[in-house]
Amino acid sequence: MLKHYPVHVIILCQNAETVKKREKMRGKVGYTGFTAGTLYADFMKTTPKIGFWLDTSEQSPEQSVEDILLYFR
Repeated sequence: MLKHYPVHVIILCQNAETVKKREKMRGKVGYTGFTAGTLYADFMKTTPKIGFWLDTSEQSPEQSVEDILLYFR
């Protein structure tokens, strides 16, 4: 279905501390049976480093979009 469209891998990757802070601000629990820290460590260790990886720890959503658009110009 996507053969006529460009497809790119974009990884939005916050550090573990940022994930923990953002999780506390949510009204629900997204991590059960593991911690954000262990998920982050496993993800960083096992995920192939392909595509555009963007650390969004200190970014607003708007800043992240801007960086993604700049990357593909």
